[in-house]
Amino acid sequence: MNKLPDSLAIAFWVVGACWLVAIMAYAFGGPTELIVPLVMLGILTGVAEWALRRR
Repeated sequence: MNKLPDSLAIAFWVVGACWLVAIMAYAFGGPTELIVPLVMLGILTGVAEWALRRR
């Protein structure tokens, strides 16, 4: 079985983390104001990891 390209693997992790944060916030009745910054932090982390792996 072939390894996933780095960009695709990072994209899966970012999307999965965003969904997990949204589901956890919904399940525990968290404020919606918390979801957007956490999702943005996840996206920025994914972009930073992708940029570092390209080097």
